[in-house]
Amino acid sequence: MGASHYGNFIRRRTICHHRSRSRIGKRTGLVQPALWLACDNATRLDMKILFVAQYGPLAASSRTRVFDYLPLLRRAGITCDVKVVTPDDLVKRNTRGIFSRLLYYVLSYFRAWWTGWTCVFIASQYDAILIQKALFSFPIPRLLRRYRHKIFFDFDDAIFTLENPNAGWINRLRTRRRAMGVPAMLQTAHCAIVENAYTAEFAARYCPYISQITGPIDTARYIPEKKTEDEKIALGWIGSQWTTRYLDMIRDPLAVLSRRYPNLELRLIGAGEFDVPDLQIVHMDWALETEVDHLQTFDIGLMPLPDDPFTRGKGGYKLLQYMACGLPVVASPVEINCEIVTHGKTGFLAETDIEWIEFLGTLIENKTLRNRLGIAGRARVIAHYALEKSSEQLLTLLQRSTHQCDTLSQ
Repeated sequence: MGASHYGNFIRRRTICHHRSRSRIGKRTGLVQPALWLACDNATRLDMKILFVAQYGPLAASSRTRVFDYLPLLRRAGITCDVKVVTPDDLVKRNTRGIFSRLLYYVLSYFRAWWTGWTCVFIASQYDAILIQKALFSFPIPRLLRRYRHKIFFDFDDAIFTLENPNAGWINRLRTRRRAMGVPAMLQTAHCAIVENAYTAEFAARYCPYISQITGPIDTARYIPEKKTEDEKIALGWIGSQWTTRYLDMIRDPLAVLSRRYPNLELRLIGAGEFDVPDLQIVHMDWALETEVDHLQTFDIGLMPLPDDPFTRGKGGYKLLQYMACGLPVVASPVEINCEIVTHGKTGFLAETDIEWIEFLGTLIENKTLRNRLGIAGRARVIAHYALEKSSEQLLTLLQRSTHQCDTLSQ
């Protein structure tokens, strides 16, 4: 890459990062962690907290935003009760058939209705209530507003907009419900917990206080593994059948690279069907028990992503997984990716096919660079996105509802 082109690229990424951060400070009224820490944390209260999780622990959003926190919070002396709207066994029965999917959504809706009414009746028993992504229908949000001072609404992704413009009528109906339900839940809450500046900006329209917690990632579980000498260079991606379509963005660059580097291999965890001419592709089934082992076989982590209203709400969890495992990354410069990835130091941000080919080619050819970026990436994740750090931030948020600290009103 020429010096001029590289300089322009760095400036574009700096602008992208600056815009993301400026939205936090100036337009959303986001409460920074240091402000919350002004509350008195010296005294450990006998707190009782209710977590309402949209899914069970097999779903990444509920696992990282609820279940991963529980051991650390309980260790801090907090009583944590959990109610799950859509349990894992119900999600597993949601096959691709239209009738089974319709049944799934109907059952999920009634389970949300039942859980919401349960919250109304038991809310007074808790010091704080954290509702993760669950949407309650009218009049439940209105009834919960009497407990607004103790309610936190947590959501990842831009669930208030349409994920796929070409989606069928069931998904459009679900999106319409979210478009009405998310603002209603935000108006019920004292504080919204989001993953990035884009979703914070939306939440600030309806909720008085916003806190950003990106991830988090358990850096004691996601760890680097010393690699054996292997002639293969493994590009890696983790996702789902639904998000496999994002790989189409880099199909052509992968085809070019596969011809240039015969020892190249693409390893996919949890993906649907995907193929590239002349490129060996290894499909790995996703399971919570084997996820880290599979990630540790990668040499470079990939996160292609289109820039649209839904993807701008992404939390960059793939990047956190890769980087915690000591992998260099190449990602699209979309919202939070610009903040997580330090271009040229922990990975690269690639916007065009030429950039994807050039940055991946550089990493494929240079093992020393891969190692250096991987070490720097893990250090950045530990410093900013680790579960222990995020747990402390969440604990402070939850204590705020009991301490009645006046910091936020000043």
